[in-house]
Amino acid sequence: MGSSKADLNHVPVGTWLRPCLLAGWCAVMVMSATGMRGEVDAAEWSAEPSLSVKGEYNSNLLLFNGNNEVWGHWVSPAVKFKGATESLAVEGNVKSDFVQYYGNQDRSLTNLYFPLRTSYHSDRHTFGFEGGFTRDNTLMGELKQTGFVLGFTQRSLWTAMPSWTVGITERLSWQSNYQFMDAQYENGLRLGLVDYQVHGGTTGPSYNLGLLDQVQLTGEYTLVRTPAIRQDSSYYGLQGGWTHDFGHEMTGSFSGGVRFVTSTQEIPGGALTDRETAWVYKGTLRKKFERTTIQMDVSREINPSGFGLLLQSDRLGGSLSHNLTETLSASLNGGIYFVSGVVTNATSGSVPQSRFTSLSPSLSWKFSPWWTLDVSYAYAERALDSLNQWNFSNSTFVMLTYGGQKWSVSR
Repeated sequence: MGSSKADLNHVPVGTWLRPCLLAGWCAVMVMSATGMRGEVDAAEWSAEPSLSVKGEYNSNLLLFNGNNEVWGHWVSPAVKFKGATESLAVEGNVKSDFVQYYGNQDRSLTNLYFPLRTSYHSDRHTFGFEGGFTRDNTLMGELKQTGFVLGFTQRSLWTAMPSWTVGITERLSWQSNYQFMDAQYENGLRLGLVDYQVHGGTTGPSYNLGLLDQVQLTGEYTLVRTPAIRQDSSYYGLQGGWTHDFGHEMTGSFSGGVRFVTSTQEIPGGALTDRETAWVYKGTLRKKFERTTIQMDVSREINPSGFGLLLQSDRLGGSLSHNLTETLSASLNGGIYFVSGVVTNATSGSVPQSRFTSLSPSLSWKFSPWWTLDVSYAYAERALDSLNQWNFSNSTFVMLTYGGQKWSVSR
């Protein structure tokens, strides 16, 4: 490790990128709706509305010390839409959650989701886009991504990831993409949370060894900016991956590589820079039986966070789903996270090492063509060994969903 001084130039990119992203989102929708003109006659479009009502009880919503027992209800209207031509595909969702909690955390929340995914294929090229806007809360959003429980507040998240894939030969292709993310927290500074922006890109080849195997090599660079604390973090690296079809409905994939992390903190008269090295990996094994699907996952990832630090998350998890009858299914999901901050001499603050565990069985009953009833239980546990803290929660959910009639148009 070493340190050096350099000037930083923090540009408030979020102030102009969010309108550009919205304009790009609208442009993609217009392009999709026109079907690239010549293909409009072959277009197929559909929309599927739904409405869910959920009741919830949680013995410790925030997984903190003290009394955080709540009960509440969710009302969630949504519309899924799809469109396709011979070379163009687009799908998205418009959804909202109106949430009311009662008890020791009496509050109202409104979550909004506007994801969009589209792709356009030519003879050798595929152009794609994934992105949109999400307004959720930190318990829903960052907990699922990192396994770390942050202060409970609403988060606004803009994302955009355009991609380009070109086929070089029948077996060899090259893929590149760019990633943008802008995260903002409501009353974040009061809770010790900071807004951040992410810019990143990946590129590399993919080669099919045969019908059963595929290998990949990917180079990556990511920049994370936190203007509020005048700190930048970046990492770059190389990662290799392998995907294999074992036959009999069993597939597996594994990837791994190195990340070289650089953190720069502005100080009076210049900046302090320091470096760290981290290894990342991800493995998945999936087996599908006639009525049962089993999946196991293991990973180590580096993610930005509202703490202004990169978080290293080690996860071991799995899921099991089984169709008891044609209309009744059961599932079991669980995982354990080990989370720590990627701290260098140039980072401000620190995150104590934590362990997060979750286990959730559930039942789903589709008792009519339009109606589904879901019942689930969840156990969650968070431990901060360095602070001698250990908290857990028990929660139950009952959700009734009406799936409206699908509307479709073909030309």
